[in-house]
Amino acid sequence: MKKIISSILLCIALTGCSNSTVSPKPPEEPSNCPISTLRTGTERQGVKTVGNSFECTETGSYFMCDIGTASWLLYADHGSDTVIKLCGRPDCNHTGKDCNAYFEKASSICYYDGFLYTYNDNHSDMKSGDLIRMNLDGTGRTTVYNPSSFAEKNGYESVINVKIFNGVLILCFNKLDENGQDITDYGCYKLDGSMKEPKIDKFWGIFLQADGENFIGIVDYDKQSELFVYGIWEPEKGVVSELFKADYPHTRGYLGKEAEYYIDNGIIIENTYGEVKKELLDTGLKGQYQLVCFPDCMVAYEYLNDDEIQQEVTLDEITMHFYDWDYKKLGSVKIDYNINKFVLGTGIICGETPERIILTDDYDFAPRYYINKSDLGTGNIEIHAFNLPDFGE
Repeated sequence: MKKIISSILLCIALTGCSNSTVSPKPPEEPSNCPISTLRTGTERQGVKTVGNSFECTETGSYFMCDIGTASWLLYADHGSDTVIKLCGRPDCNHTGKDCNAYFEKASSICYYDGFLYTYNDNHSDMKSGDLIRMNLDGTGRTTVYNPSSFAEKNGYESVINVKIFNGVLILCFNKLDENGQDITDYGCYKLDGSMKEPKIDKFWGIFLQADGENFIGIVDYDKQSELFVYGIWEPEKGVVSELFKADYPHTRGYLGKEAEYYIDNGIIIENTYGEVKKELLDTGLKGQYQLVCFPDCMVAYEYLNDDEIQQEVTLDEITMHFYDWDYKKLGSVKIDYNINKFVLGTGIICGETPERIILTDDYDFAPRYYINKSDLGTGNIEIHAFNLPDFGE
């Protein structure tokens, strides 16, 4: 059990400014796409970051990345080769704590009701941290909520594994019981201001994902059968439905309210949570692959499991294979840059937009490369490098 949770924890996991004020909206997608087309304000399955630290809006992409000893809020316009620190102050050299893009230790960057939200930890107090709201250009930081009083009142010693999506802040509260055993409770706090304090509820926050509008993931653990219970959870109602049970966390495919998609022994499978699983496509791929589903395409590529990471196994190469939702292959491309071995256990896709698939090479999940979707199906898929700002490293 501890080994499984260790593995899942591993998986989940300036110069210039932006003056964007256009409200984001989801783009139109192919009608045969069976998954959510929502890109903004939610958590994107298959996009690997720490605490949901990627956001795609109508005008560009945001990334909250731990680089060096700080967290930096980065931004890239759609179509641009340049990633910037999100600070437009002319008097700022964008290297220190006074920069609008600087955070002490932040996770999540999520759009909601015209603003961006993040959670900035307080290193001096494990029970404390600030839910921060800001404008789309990084200005106007406002502390919306701090959970320290709630944590202290309820005897919690720490608040960890925080993330924001679908208009809700998810928090993990930890404490020891009278026997010295660890107790973990999960809570939710809505961004609309309707709650005075977090609501403790029955769900596993670190395993909770989204399929667009729905909160979906592990909602319980059946001790008798030793199986994880997957279902749909809502902030107001709690667990509203159970979908299936599994003996391991499902983190390398796509979970939806109606079906799950994954690759097994090279075969892309649709599981509608019944007894029969539909084989959609035999890719012919041999080895260990994860499947990433986007509104306009699917991507399959190699990864390392937890045992292989611990044994310092490496991959000689990674090849990304692309398919459309008619289950036709759109081509493949070999990764031509070095990758931190720990990222081989999670994934190298750190963002996705209507035009691009964005790649990383390190555990900071900073955007360093991208693939243009216009290359898919042409027989010539290329990997391009972003121009990144200086971080003084």
